[in-house]
Amino acid sequence: MSPESEHSRFVSTLTGCAQRELFLTFLITMLGLFIRNLSLPWIFLGRRYDSSRLIYWLKFVSDVIFLCLPSLLSLTVLADRLSLLITIMLVISAVLLVFVLFEASGHQMAGSLRQAWSRIVEEQHKPTMFVTYFRSLTMILVTIAILAVDFPIFPRRFAKTEKFGHSIMDVGVSAFIFQSALGSRMAKSPNSGRVDKIHHRPWYLSSTVILFGLGIGRAVVLEIIGYPQHVTEYGVHWNFFFTLAAVRILFSILPHCYPLVLAVIFGICQQTMLKSTGLQEWILDEKANLRENLVTANAEGLASLLGYLTIFYGSLALGEFIAKTSIRVKSWIRRCFQLFAISLLMYTIQISAEKFIDAPCRRLVNITYIFTQFTLLTFATAVCLTIQMFNTVAWCATFPQFSNGDDPFSAVSPCLSDSINRHSLLFFLLSNVLTGLINMCLPTIHSMSTNYSLPILFAYIVVCTGVVHFIEFRKVRFSKHHSE
Repeated sequence: MSPESEHSRFVSTLTGCAQRELFLTFLITMLGLFIRNLSLPWIFLGRRYDSSRLIYWLKFVSDVIFLCLPSLLSLTVLADRLSLLITIMLVISAVLLVFVLFEASGHQMAGSLRQAWSRIVEEQHKPTMFVTYFRSLTMILVTIAILAVDFPIFPRRFAKTEKFGHSIMDVGVSAFIFQSALGSRMAKSPNSGRVDKIHHRPWYLSSTVILFGLGIGRAVVLEIIGYPQHVTEYGVHWNFFFTLAAVRILFSILPHCYPLVLAVIFGICQQTMLKSTGLQEWILDEKANLRENLVTANAEGLASLLGYLTIFYGSLALGEFIAKTSIRVKSWIRRCFQLFAISLLMYTIQISAEKFIDAPCRRLVNITYIFTQFTLLTFATAVCLTIQMFNTVAWCATFPQFSNGDDPFSAVSPCLSDSINRHSLLFFLLSNVLTGLINMCLPTIHSMSTNYSLPILFAYIVVCTGVVHFIEFRKVRFSKHHSE
């Protein structure tokens, strides 16, 4: 067997994992954020991050422990103990929450909570912090997975599915498209706290052109160095960057109004195209598609575009729904419950689609896969919004250590989430480069024990996060009377 075939076989799975494991993995990552936000104000006693360089980097160490380590463990050594891990984290969260409430009980908590319930969430209170949380935590999970999949320590059921099923690695592209649409819509919300700016960048520096250039660069470099490629992922030449660029190009051409209606139309067209024309059977049959020309060689990437466009427009519709939230705290809390209800609705439709249409297929992005992704990603968005609202309520109710500063997140700043969010493209590119270098230097797929694999993966995520956090560190102006 050639190295390319061996690598493709190793990083894929025929069956996938249980959908429950996807939810548990995402929830573990987000519980790490919740535990961080509960404990950090007490660990540092409300000290601002810009009071000292030592405090800044100690908070970075805390972020790596709280945000990155749970994700790493859930994808590797504790992948078979997800229920145990999440139980431990839930118990820790409950204990910390009881402690916080006990400390607040001596400060007329009931009256403070009633006052906080109707408090107005103004622009400077960062009402869309949950988008930053969602984007950064998803990036951390994806970044760990793209290298971990090359190690035996990573369960094969989490690798990309070849035909049908659920897996962690199947979430990546849809999560990027989901957060791109959601983030762009929320940025235009009057409650976002952002001011619209007119950018006069030349066309060749637009995000679409950059993504397209990165796609070409990646395809050329991998071909030159002979790096093993998983052909059934996108095709021979197609890749992640081409998909993102193509979705942006199509969105710039198509109408922007009524995104929910357009999402439904595109979803119906995608499923009809796959089933009625025989396209699905042709692509999934390796003997049928001989990849004789540029189009057939990249059949997976091209055939999935309309499905990803459906996810993009559906995410825009969800963003519009969230953007209509009122400015009071109680309205945002109500929106949390509504998002959980939407996720449950998506799950119900997904189950029906699995029964009457087909199992989810990541290679073709069929309608079942689309509802699978909306179920998971809407749930994750709701959890992130819930975490945000805890900090908002604690700040409005003047809980000890949580009410310091001008906004609800002063006590837990800086957050690695902000650094990753501001430099997401650099973070992802760096992770891809390091993944390639590590695979070229080490026999990752051949019997590397846990004693070696886990430290390598941990060092890798520390480097990726450390670089983007250092860029933000250079922008901080430390208080002279507190500086070292």
